Amino acid sequence: MMHPSQSTVASRRQFLRNATATLLALGPTLEALCVSEKTAQGAERLGDAAMRFERFVTSKMSDQDGLCLSFLNAETLRPFTKSDLARGEWPTLLEDWFQNAPDKVSCMLYENSLMSTGEFAMSQMAKYRVTQKEEAKDRARRSILAILAVIDEGRYYAPGYLPKPLGGLRRARYSHEMSIDQYTKAIAALDAWRPWANRSEQERIERFFIDAAEFFIARKWRHAYRHRTIVTADTHLHALGLFVPLAQLAANVSGDKSYLRHLSKFGKALDASMKDEVLANYNQRALIIEGFHVALANGCSDPRLRNIIASVWARSAALVNEDGVGIDPSKKMPTSQTTRIAGVATLVKKWTPGLGVTEVAWRILERLTEVKQMTNPRVPGAIADTSVSSWLLGYWRLREFALG
Repeated sequence: MMHPSQSTVASRRQFLRNATATLLALGPTLEALCVSEKTAQGAERLGDAAMRFERFVTSKMSDQDGLCLSFLNAETLRPFTKSDLARGEWPTLLEDWFQNAPDKVSCMLYENSLMSTGEFAMSQMAKYRVTQKEEAKDRARRSILAILAVIDEGRYYAPGYLPKPLGGLRRARYSHEMSIDQYTKAIAALDAWRPWANRSEQERIERFFIDAAEFFIARKWRHAYRHRTIVTADTHLHALGLFVPLAQLAANVSGDKSYLRHLSKFGKALDASMKDEVLANYNQRALIIEGFHVALANGCSDPRLRNIIASVWARSAALVNEDGVGIDPSKKMPTSQTTRIAGVATLVKKWTPGLGVTEVAWRILERLTEVKQMTNPRVPGAIADTSVSSWLLGYWRLREFALG
Protein backbone atom coordinates (compact mmCIF):
# COMPACT_ATOMS: atom_id res chain seq x y z
CA MET A 1 0.00 0.00 0.00
CA MET A 2 1.35 3.46 -0.90
CA HIS A 3 2.14 5.74 2.04
CA PRO A 4 -0.05 8.89 2.04
CA SER A 5 2.98 11.13 1.61
CA GLN A 6 4.10 9.05 -1.38
CA SER A 7 0.63 9.31 -2.86
CA THR A 8 0.69 13.07 -2.44
CA VAL A 9 4.08 13.33 -4.12
CA ALA A 10 2.92 11.10 -6.98
CA SER A 11 -0.23 13.18 -7.47
CA ARG A 12 1.78 16.37 -7.40
CA ARG A 13 4.19 15.02 -9.96
CA GLN A 14 1.28 14.01 -12.27
CA PHE A 15 -0.28 17.44 -11.84
CA LEU A 16 2.97 19.14 -12.75
CA ARG A 17 3.39 16.91 -15.80
CA ASN A 18 -0.14 17.72 -17.01
CA ALA A 19 0.29 21.44 -16.32
CA THR A 20 3.61 21.46 -18.13
CA ALA A 21 2.14 19.82 -21.23
CA THR A 22 -0.75 22.29 -21.32
CA LEU A 23 1.44 25.35 -20.92
CA LEU A 24 3.97 24.14 -23.46
CA ALA A 25 1.14 23.78 -25.96
CA LEU A 26 0.16 27.39 -25.33
CA GLY A 27 3.68 28.55 -26.06
CA PRO A 28 6.50 30.46 -24.35
CA THR A 29 4.67 33.81 -24.30
CA LEU A 30 2.17 32.62 -21.70
CA GLU A 31 5.01 31.18 -19.61
CA ALA A 32 6.85 34.50 -19.64
CA LEU A 33 3.71 36.34 -18.57
CA CYS A 34 3.10 33.89 -15.71
CA VAL A 35 6.69 34.14 -14.48
CA SER A 36 6.63 37.94 -14.62
CA GLU A 37 3.35 38.14 -12.73
CA LYS A 38 4.53 35.68 -10.07
CA THR A 39 7.80 37.57 -9.67
CA ALA A 40 6.02 40.90 -9.30
CA GLN A 41 3.75 39.43 -6.64
CA GLY A 42 6.65 37.76 -4.83
CA ALA A 43 8.80 40.88 -4.96
CA GLU A 44 6.03 42.92 -3.39
CA ARG A 45 5.29 40.37 -0.66
CA LEU A 46 8.88 39.53 0.16
CA GLY A 47 10.59 42.89 -0.14
CA ASP A 48 10.49 43.42 3.62
CA ALA A 49 11.90 39.94 4.23
CA ALA A 50 14.76 40.65 1.83
CA MET A 51 15.60 43.83 3.71
CA ARG A 52 15.39 41.96 7.01
CA PHE A 53 17.78 39.23 5.87
CA GLU A 54 20.24 41.74 4.42
CA ARG A 55 20.28 43.70 7.69
CA PHE A 56 20.91 40.45 9.56
CA VAL A 57 23.82 39.55 7.30
CA THR A 58 25.46 42.96 7.51
CA SER A 59 24.80 43.62 11.21
CA LYS A 60 25.16 40.20 12.85
CA MET A 61 26.27 37.57 10.34
CA SER A 62 29.44 39.28 9.05
CA ASP A 63 32.78 39.87 10.72
CA GLN A 64 35.09 42.87 10.38
CA ASP A 65 36.80 41.37 7.33
CA GLY A 66 33.60 40.76 5.35
CA LEU A 67 33.36 37.02 5.98
CA CYS A 68 29.97 35.60 6.88
CA LEU A 69 29.67 33.84 10.22
CA SER A 70 28.25 30.35 10.55
CA PHE A 71 25.73 28.88 12.97
CA LEU A 72 24.81 31.72 15.30
CA ASN A 73 22.69 30.86 18.34
CA ALA A 74 19.07 30.84 17.18
CA GLU A 75 17.87 32.29 20.50
CA THR A 76 20.35 35.11 20.94
CA LEU A 77 21.46 35.62 17.31
CA ARG A 78 24.99 35.79 18.67
CA PRO A 79 27.86 33.28 18.65
CA PHE A 80 27.49 30.28 20.88
CA THR A 81 29.56 30.37 24.06
CA LYS A 82 31.84 27.61 25.24
CA SER A 83 29.34 26.72 27.97
CA ASP A 84 26.52 26.55 25.39
CA LEU A 85 28.48 24.00 23.40
CA ALA A 86 29.17 21.84 26.45
CA ARG A 87 25.52 20.77 26.66
CA GLY A 88 23.17 18.42 24.80
CA GLU A 89 24.28 17.02 21.48
CA TRP A 90 27.06 19.53 20.96
CA PRO A 91 30.05 17.72 22.50
CA THR A 92 29.56 14.67 20.28
CA LEU A 93 28.83 16.73 17.17
CA LEU A 94 31.81 19.04 17.60
CA GLU A 95 34.18 16.20 18.36
CA ASP A 96 33.26 14.79 14.96
CA TRP A 97 33.53 18.16 13.23
CA PHE A 98 36.64 19.59 14.81
CA GLN A 99 38.14 16.59 16.60
CA ASN A 100 40.65 17.85 19.18
CA ALA A 101 40.67 21.52 18.12
CA PRO A 102 41.16 23.62 21.27
CA ASP A 103 38.83 26.46 20.17
CA LYS A 104 35.68 24.85 18.86
CA VAL A 105 33.68 28.07 19.24
CA SER A 106 35.86 29.87 16.71
CA CYS A 107 35.91 26.85 14.43
CA MET A 108 32.13 26.68 14.41
CA LEU A 109 31.79 30.37 13.53
CA TYR A 110 33.59 29.83 10.22
CA GLU A 111 32.56 26.29 9.33
CA ASN A 112 30.52 27.35 6.26
CA SER A 113 31.84 30.87 5.99
CA LEU A 114 33.13 30.74 2.42
CA MET A 115 29.90 29.22 1.12
CA SER A 116 27.66 31.85 2.65
CA THR A 117 30.09 34.69 1.80
CA GLY A 118 30.13 33.55 -1.83
CA GLU A 119 26.36 33.31 -1.97
CA PHE A 120 25.88 36.70 -0.33
CA ALA A 121 28.27 38.21 -2.87
CA MET A 122 26.31 36.71 -5.76
CA SER A 123 23.01 37.87 -4.27
CA GLN A 124 24.28 41.43 -4.15
CA MET A 125 25.54 41.23 -7.73
CA ALA A 126 22.06 40.17 -8.81
CA LYS A 127 20.54 42.92 -6.68
CA TYR A 128 22.74 45.49 -8.35
CA ARG A 129 21.72 44.31 -11.80
CA VAL A 130 18.06 44.67 -10.75
CA THR A 131 18.21 47.93 -8.79
CA GLN A 132 21.45 49.65 -9.91
CA LYS A 133 22.07 50.49 -6.24
CA GLU A 134 25.78 51.03 -5.63
CA GLU A 135 25.44 49.79 -2.06
CA ALA A 136 24.73 46.30 -3.39
CA LYS A 137 27.78 46.36 -5.65
CA ASP A 138 29.93 47.60 -2.75
CA ARG A 139 28.73 44.73 -0.56
CA ALA A 140 29.50 42.25 -3.31
CA ARG A 141 33.03 43.64 -3.72
CA ARG A 142 33.64 43.49 0.05
CA SER A 143 32.64 39.82 0.08
CA ILE A 144 34.82 39.05 -2.95
CA LEU A 145 37.81 40.77 -1.36
CA ALA A 146 37.24 38.71 1.80
CA ILE A 147 37.37 35.49 -0.23
CA LEU A 148 40.51 36.67 -2.03
CA ALA A 149 42.09 37.47 1.34
CA VAL A 150 41.47 33.88 2.48
CA ILE A 151 43.00 32.66 -0.79
CA ASP A 152 46.11 34.74 -0.05
CA GLU A 153 46.35 33.18 3.41
CA GLY A 154 45.99 29.70 1.91
CA ARG A 155 49.06 30.31 -0.22
CA TYR A 156 51.18 30.05 2.93
CA TYR A 157 50.46 26.34 2.71
CA ALA A 158 50.16 25.92 -1.07
CA PRO A 159 48.98 27.96 -4.06
CA GLY A 160 45.37 27.00 -4.80
CA TYR A 161 44.66 25.85 -1.26
CA LEU A 162 41.46 27.45 0.07
CA PRO A 163 41.25 26.80 3.80
CA LYS A 164 38.14 27.05 5.86
CA PRO A 165 39.07 30.28 7.68
CA LEU A 166 38.59 28.70 11.11
CA GLY A 167 39.17 31.40 13.69
CA GLY A 168 38.72 34.16 11.12
CA LEU A 169 41.04 35.69 8.54
CA ARG A 170 43.89 36.33 10.98
CA ARG A 171 44.15 32.58 11.68
CA ALA A 172 43.15 31.22 8.28
CA ARG A 173 46.70 30.35 7.22
CA TYR A 174 46.91 27.91 10.13
CA SER A 175 43.71 26.07 9.19
CA HIS A 176 44.21 22.55 7.89
CA GLU A 177 40.54 22.15 6.98
CA MET A 178 39.01 22.57 3.54
CA SER A 179 35.94 21.29 1.77
CA ILE A 180 34.54 20.92 -1.72
CA ASP A 181 31.48 22.90 -0.67
CA GLN A 182 33.46 26.01 0.28
CA TYR A 183 35.53 25.94 -2.89
CA THR A 184 32.46 25.56 -5.12
CA LYS A 185 30.53 28.62 -3.97
CA ALA A 186 33.69 30.72 -3.65
CA ILE A 187 34.71 29.95 -7.22
CA ALA A 188 31.19 30.60 -8.50
CA ALA A 189 31.25 34.02 -6.81
CA LEU A 190 34.70 34.86 -8.15
CA ASP A 191 33.67 33.89 -11.67
CA ALA A 192 30.49 35.98 -11.40
CA TRP A 193 32.54 39.00 -10.27
CA ARG A 194 34.99 38.90 -13.19
CA PRO A 195 33.03 41.27 -15.48
CA TRP A 196 33.26 43.94 -12.77
CA ALA A 197 36.73 43.15 -11.45
CA ASN A 198 39.51 45.69 -11.73
CA ARG A 199 42.83 44.57 -13.22
CA SER A 200 44.28 43.47 -9.87
CA GLU A 201 41.16 41.52 -8.89
CA GLN A 202 40.99 39.92 -12.33
CA GLU A 203 44.60 38.75 -12.10
CA ARG A 204 44.13 37.36 -8.59
CA ILE A 205 40.96 35.52 -9.56
CA GLU A 206 42.41 33.98 -12.71
CA ARG A 207 45.63 32.99 -10.95
CA PHE A 208 43.54 31.23 -8.31
CA PHE A 209 41.59 29.26 -10.91
CA ILE A 210 44.86 27.93 -12.32
CA ASP A 211 46.45 27.38 -8.90
CA ALA A 212 43.37 25.55 -7.59
CA ALA A 213 43.28 23.28 -10.65
CA GLU A 214 46.97 22.49 -10.17
CA PHE A 215 46.38 21.90 -6.45
CA PHE A 216 43.83 19.18 -7.19
CA ILE A 217 45.71 17.75 -10.16
CA ALA A 218 48.74 17.21 -7.90
CA ARG A 219 46.45 15.35 -5.49
CA LYS A 220 44.82 13.28 -8.24
CA TRP A 221 41.53 15.15 -7.74
CA ARG A 222 41.06 14.03 -4.17
CA HIS A 223 41.50 15.46 -0.71
CA ALA A 224 41.18 14.48 2.93
CA TYR A 225 38.05 15.76 4.67
CA ARG A 226 38.35 16.27 8.43
CA HIS A 227 41.51 14.15 8.29
CA ARG A 228 39.48 10.96 8.13
CA THR A 229 37.64 10.74 4.79
CA ILE A 230 39.13 10.76 1.30
CA VAL A 231 36.91 12.74 -1.04
CA THR A 232 36.86 11.96 -4.75
CA ALA A 233 34.28 12.58 -7.47
CA ASP A 234 33.37 8.89 -7.37
CA THR A 235 32.82 8.75 -3.61
CA HIS A 236 31.29 12.23 -3.21
CA LEU A 237 29.39 13.07 -6.38
CA HIS A 238 28.88 16.71 -5.48
CA ALA A 239 32.66 17.16 -5.90
CA LEU A 240 31.82 17.30 -9.61
CA GLY A 241 30.34 20.74 -8.94
CA LEU A 242 33.89 21.91 -8.25
CA PHE A 243 36.12 19.69 -10.36
CA VAL A 244 34.30 20.09 -13.69
CA PRO A 245 34.11 23.92 -13.70
CA LEU A 246 37.61 24.22 -12.26
CA ALA A 247 39.18 22.31 -15.16
CA GLN A 248 37.14 24.40 -17.60
CA LEU A 249 38.05 27.71 -15.95
CA ALA A 250 41.76 26.86 -15.78
CA ALA A 251 41.76 25.99 -19.49
CA ASN A 252 39.95 29.21 -20.38
CA VAL A 253 42.02 31.69 -18.39
CA SER A 254 45.39 30.04 -19.10
CA GLY A 255 44.76 29.23 -22.75
CA ASP A 256 46.10 25.76 -22.02
CA LYS A 257 43.48 23.29 -23.24
CA SER A 258 45.34 20.36 -21.66
CA TYR A 259 43.34 21.07 -18.50
CA LEU A 260 40.27 19.83 -20.34
CA ARG A 261 41.78 16.35 -20.61
CA HIS A 262 41.11 15.97 -16.91
CA LEU A 263 37.37 16.07 -17.54
CA SER A 264 37.58 12.50 -18.85
CA LYS A 265 38.49 11.38 -15.31
CA PHE A 266 34.98 12.21 -14.13
CA GLY A 267 32.98 10.13 -16.62
CA LYS A 268 32.01 7.40 -14.16
CA ALA A 269 30.90 9.91 -11.53
CA LEU A 270 28.92 11.90 -14.09
CA ASP A 271 27.11 8.78 -15.23
CA ALA A 272 26.33 7.89 -11.61
CA SER A 273 24.99 11.38 -11.01
CA MET A 274 22.48 10.94 -13.79
CA LYS A 275 20.66 8.56 -11.45
CA ASP A 276 21.38 10.67 -8.36
CA GLU A 277 22.03 7.56 -6.28
CA VAL A 278 24.35 9.25 -3.77
CA LEU A 279 23.61 12.99 -3.90
CA ALA A 280 21.78 13.18 -0.63
CA ASN A 281 20.54 16.61 0.32
CA TYR A 282 19.64 20.14 -0.74
CA ASN A 283 23.18 21.37 -0.13
CA GLN A 284 24.87 18.82 -2.37
CA ARG A 285 22.32 19.26 -5.13
CA ALA A 286 22.64 23.05 -5.03
CA LEU A 287 26.41 22.71 -5.31
CA ILE A 288 26.10 20.47 -8.36
CA ILE A 289 23.74 22.92 -10.06
CA GLU A 290 25.84 25.99 -9.21
CA GLY A 291 29.07 24.36 -10.33
CA PHE A 292 27.64 22.98 -13.56
CA HIS A 293 26.20 26.42 -14.34
CA VAL A 294 29.73 27.85 -14.10
CA ALA A 295 31.08 25.08 -16.31
CA LEU A 296 28.39 25.49 -18.96
CA ALA A 297 28.61 29.29 -18.92
CA ASN A 298 32.34 28.96 -19.57
CA GLY A 299 31.96 26.62 -22.53
CA CYS A 300 31.80 23.06 -21.18
CA SER A 301 30.01 21.02 -23.84
CA ASP A 302 29.30 17.75 -22.00
CA PRO A 303 25.55 17.16 -22.54
CA ARG A 304 25.30 15.22 -19.28
CA LEU A 305 25.60 18.41 -17.24
CA ARG A 306 22.19 19.72 -18.29
CA ASN A 307 20.55 16.33 -17.68
CA ILE A 308 22.08 16.07 -14.22
CA ILE A 309 20.90 19.59 -13.36
CA ALA A 310 17.36 18.58 -14.30
CA SER A 311 17.59 15.33 -12.36
CA VAL A 312 18.88 16.72 -9.08
CA TRP A 313 16.40 19.61 -9.23
CA ALA A 314 13.45 17.26 -9.75
CA ARG A 315 14.46 15.08 -6.82
CA SER A 316 14.80 18.05 -4.50
CA ALA A 317 11.61 19.76 -5.66
CA ALA A 318 9.66 16.54 -5.00
CA LEU A 319 10.51 16.96 -1.30
CA VAL A 320 8.87 20.40 -1.14
CA ASN A 321 5.13 20.46 -0.49
CA GLU A 322 2.54 22.95 -1.72
CA ASP A 323 3.13 25.16 1.34
CA GLY A 324 6.85 25.42 0.59
CA VAL A 325 7.92 23.12 3.43
CA GLY A 326 10.81 20.81 2.63
CA ILE A 327 11.96 17.74 4.54
CA ASP A 328 15.55 16.94 5.42
CA PRO A 329 16.15 13.55 3.73
CA SER A 330 18.16 12.09 6.62
CA LYS A 331 16.43 13.60 9.65
CA LYS A 332 12.91 13.34 8.16
CA MET A 333 12.18 16.76 9.60
CA PRO A 334 11.41 20.18 8.09
CA THR A 335 14.51 22.20 7.26
CA SER A 336 15.30 25.68 6.03
CA GLN A 337 17.94 24.21 3.74
CA THR A 338 15.33 24.17 1.00
CA THR A 339 16.51 27.70 0.29
CA ARG A 340 19.68 26.13 -1.12
CA ILE A 341 17.74 24.91 -4.16
CA ALA A 342 15.67 28.12 -4.33
CA GLY A 343 18.99 29.91 -4.72
CA VAL A 344 19.82 28.00 -7.91
CA ALA A 345 16.32 27.73 -9.40
CA THR A 346 16.93 30.27 -12.16
CA LEU A 347 20.09 28.39 -13.17
CA VAL A 348 17.99 25.27 -13.65
CA LYS A 349 15.59 27.34 -15.75
CA LYS A 350 18.48 28.63 -17.84
CA TRP A 351 19.99 25.28 -18.75
CA THR A 352 17.05 22.86 -18.84
CA PRO A 353 13.61 23.00 -20.43
CA GLY A 354 10.37 22.69 -18.50
CA LEU A 355 8.15 24.68 -16.18
CA GLY A 356 7.45 24.90 -12.47
CA VAL A 357 10.99 25.70 -11.34
CA THR A 358 10.45 29.32 -10.36
CA GLU A 359 7.10 28.53 -8.78
CA VAL A 360 8.72 26.02 -6.42
CA ALA A 361 11.41 28.55 -5.53
CA TRP A 362 8.87 31.25 -4.69
CA ARG A 363 6.94 28.82 -2.47
CA ILE A 364 10.12 28.09 -0.53
CA LEU A 365 10.99 31.77 -0.07
CA GLU A 366 7.45 32.69 0.95
CA ARG A 367 7.49 30.01 3.66
CA LEU A 368 10.71 31.28 5.25
CA THR A 369 10.63 35.02 5.92
CA GLU A 370 12.12 35.35 9.43
CA VAL A 371 15.69 34.83 10.60
CA LYS A 372 14.66 32.47 13.39
CA GLN A 373 13.03 30.14 10.88
CA MET A 374 16.44 29.50 9.32
CA THR A 375 17.25 26.36 11.26
CA ASN A 376 18.66 23.02 10.20
CA PRO A 377 17.81 19.86 12.21
CA ARG A 378 21.39 18.65 11.68
CA VAL A 379 22.73 21.60 13.72
CA PRO A 380 20.56 21.96 16.84
CA GLY A 381 19.58 25.44 17.98
CA ALA A 382 21.62 27.27 15.35
CA ILE A 383 20.84 29.64 12.50
CA ALA A 384 21.98 28.08 9.23
CA ASP A 385 23.93 30.87 7.56
CA THR A 386 23.68 29.23 4.15
CA SER A 387 19.88 29.17 4.46
CA VAL A 388 19.96 32.95 4.82
CA SER A 389 22.47 33.56 2.02
CA SER A 390 20.63 31.15 -0.31
CA TRP A 391 17.32 32.89 0.40
CA LEU A 392 18.79 36.22 -0.69
CA LEU A 393 20.46 34.64 -3.70
CA GLY A 394 17.18 33.04 -4.78
CA TYR A 395 15.17 36.22 -4.26
CA TRP A 396 17.42 38.48 -6.31
CA ARG A 397 18.05 35.91 -9.02
CA LEU A 398 14.30 35.41 -9.42
CA ARG A 399 13.77 39.13 -9.74
CA GLU A 400 16.62 39.40 -12.24
CA PHE A 401 15.27 36.44 -14.23
CA ALA A 402 11.91 38.19 -14.62
CA LEU A 403 13.66 41.14 -16.24
CA GLY A 404 14.99 38.86 -18.97
